Parts: sequence; C-alpha cells; structure tokens
Amino acid sequence: MSLNSTAATVATAILAFLSAAPLGAQERPAITDALRPHVAVDDAVWALVGVRLVDGTGTPARDDQTVVVRGARIEAVGPRATTAVPDGARVLELPGHTVLPGLVQLHEHTYLGGAGPVVQMDLSAALMLAMGVTHAMTAGSQLPEQELAMKSAVDSGALPGPRLHVTGPYISGTPALQTFARATTPTDARAVVEDWAARGATWFKVHNGPAEILAAVIEAAHARGLRVSGHLCSVTFGDAAEMGIDALQHGFITDSEHVPGRVPGLCPRGNQVAQADVDVAGPAVQASIRRIADSGAAVVSTLAVYETFVPGRARLDPRALEMFAPTPRTAIEAAHAGLASSGFTVPERLLRKMMEWERDFVAAGGLLAAGSDPWGTGLAPGYGNLRNFELLVEAGFASEEAVRILTLNGARLMGVDAWTGSVEAGKVADLVVVRGDPAADPSRIYGTTLVALGGLGFDAESLRGMVRGRLAGGR
Repeated sequence: MSLNSTAATVATAILAFLSAAPLGAQERPAITDALRPHVAVDDAVWALVGVRLVDGTGTPARDDQTVVVRGARIEAVGPRATTAVPDGARVLELPGHTVLPGLVQLHEHTYLGGAGPVVQMDLSAALMLAMGVTHAMTAGSQLPEQELAMKSAVDSGALPGPRLHVTGPYISGTPALQTFARATTPTDARAVVEDWAARGATWFKVHNGPAEILAAVIEAAHARGLRVSGHLCSVTFGDAAEMGIDALQHGFITDSEHVPGRVPGLCPRGNQVAQADVDVAGPAVQASIRRIADSGAAVVSTLAVYETFVPGRARLDPRALEMFAPTPRTAIEAAHAGLASSGFTVPERLLRKMMEWERDFVAAGGLLAAGSDPWGTGLAPGYGNLRNFELLVEAGFASEEAVRILTLNGARLMGVDAWTGSVEAGKVADLVVVRGDPAADPSRIYGTTLVALGGLGFDAESLRGMVRGRLAGGR
C-alpha cells in the first residue's frame, strides 16, 4: 500500500470515528424490567414487509417495501419482490401501514409551565417515544437538574424514552423568570456554559440576548464541541447567524429585524404581534432569509405551539389532553378557555406569514428542522410534533419533505445524520410504523403502532397506556 493510500485510509477512519455516534447510541437498548412490558419486537433479525416507505430523504414514498433489521441496524431496504428476508427472521406483514424514520426533534421541554406552577412532566420521555420521537433536544429548561435526571433514567433503562440531548438553563441578560440563568457579562455567560457542560448539558439556549452574551455563549460552547440555540429578540436572526449560532428557534415570529421603529439591541415592544404586518415577500425579508441560509444556521419550526395562540384555530387535542394528570389538565383547560383575554394571541395572518417564511427559507437552501415546544398550552410531548407535520403540509411542503424536516434535517442539526435520521441500509434502526398513509390523510400520522429505537421495537399503545392520566402528576 502506498503512503498516500495509507494516509487516505487513516483519514477516512478518523472522519468515520468523528461522525460516529457514542457507542451506546449505536447499540440496541438492553431490555430492563422497566422496558420489558412495552417491548413488542426483540428478535435478533426481523423484517417489516409490504409497507409504504417514506425514508426521510425527501424522495417520493415507495409502496410494497421491505425493511430488514439485524441487531441495532437496518440491513436492507427495497421492494418486496427483490429484497430477501433472511431465514429465521421474524416477519411482520403490514400492508396498509407506513414506515418513517424516528423523529429527531429540537424543542422538547420536559417541564410544564404557563398553565400553573412549573412542574416536571415526569413521563414525557415515554410519551415522546410512543409518538415516534427517537431523538429530542430540550431547548432550554426551568428544571435542568430534573431533565438531566430524566436523561439518566432513560440511559439506564429505568424509563423508556428517546435519546435525550439536555439543554442547560435559559441564559439571558434580562431574565424573565427567576429560574433563568442571568448573565450580565460575557464572563458570567462563559461560567454558565462551563458549569452546565460539566453537569452533562450538550446544548445551551440564549433567551432574548443581548449580543455580547450570545457571542460569549457561542464561543464557550463551541470550544467544547457543544451547540447553541436561541429564542431571540434583541439580537436579529441575521446577526446571530453570522455569530455562528447553531439553531434559531421559532422562525419568523421572533425575528425582530423587520419590526418598524426597531432600536438595535432592544427587543421591540409587542414584537411578535408587530410581525403580522411585515411583508415576507418584500426585498428586506428575502435578503435576510438568504443571509441566514447562507450562514449555515438552522431554523427550528414550531408552528404547532403558535397555533395554540390563534383564536379560531386554537384547540385542545383530546388524545393529548387525556395524557395529563387531573390537576395540570384542569389548568390547561382553564388557560385555553381564557385565551381571548390572556393578553397574548397570535393573528391568523401571522401564522400564515410564518409558513410562508419557512417555505422561502427552505427554497433559499436553509436547513429547517422542527420541534413542538410543549410548555402548557395543551400540546403534549410527541403529539405536538405530529401536529407540526400536519401544519408543514398545510404550509405547502410535500408530505415527504415534511417528514424530512422532522427527521433527517433534525439529525443534520444534531450532527447524527451519519447514522440516523433516515431509513437506509447501514443506519441504526430508528423506525416508526403508522397505520394508514399520512400523504393521503395527514391526520394518519398520529396512528403510531410500533417505534423501534436501535432495533428494539416498542408497542406504542402500551407506552401511551403507561402515561395516560399521569403526565405532570408526579410519580
């Protein structure tokens, strides 16, 4: 072997190592006593046969497909007629079902606030998994210690759930709540990152700004190989993108750049409602979209949570509502009933502008992922993610592209797309089976029957039954 070829081989090996998942994430979860009641498929080799496949890459759906799983990995994917099922494999014949990649979601709080006292949604990990989420980033927390404890419980097999990526406490120069980490100087901001990185946080979220705090958080996090997200206002999306932020949360509704009379460095009063009168198709917004897309910063769509503030559209999904314990359910119902007098509503036309902005961002080459932001408006973990699918389709995305936003795009943002996020041979078997065809009827996306995490198949209804009537009620 030549010196050049040896160097190339070594370089390839190094790149593969750097892009690989942590060992535990590549393996099939161990079946503990806590997981066993919910496991439906634990065979060494098994196959889904006769399914419709939406593989997460954005390519058209394919009918009558076979997906073969061996251990934690997808061994083969292809037409039923030409894809052999190994001898001895367990065969699940599932005509009338659709297979998707596991959802990779980027705004998944595990606490409940806004409809009463802040409490942990202690079974939210199990509910996320039940609805097809196999990766979840928590996007800021008022209870970060509890979220780290939940991650530990999932990692140890004491609680079923997706792979959790925990964000430290919200970081802000002007915190709205006592539970936020106040950082009045860049030194303060770096100290918060150092502290929570040592505790296990892998993401950090800046709320509002200001710019010098955001810049310090980005610098400190990136120096440790960690990522930064932001719900921004005093800092524009374009400025944050050029600073190197990884993920901009919520999209058009929170970007203050185009609000008339904006003072640089300040969050305009009534920012989110003022956006309703901004022309998304105008040259200023379109130039901003291109600036963000060209920077490489991703945007996380959260259409579902903002819909809950739109009079006439806001609704409580009874399937999600029944997951909550009685006390938080009552608080959520009361908050919903008082929406009109709450002082914060979102005009229907603003939701439409958010959809338009996201279409234009993707058309400009931007990376759009998604998350549900379930914090007290009636969205339950998992259910909000699936409502996002329906709204992305309503926004004009093809169903296959909507799936890509919910899966492979999120994996790219997480840095795990080399091994998950799509249904392809060689990737980890993170799979979702739903009854019916979501392309023909987007509401079919809620019909989750089986969720595979690293090749271990969970009964989705069993997981929902574990949570039903108990969410945010204490264990």
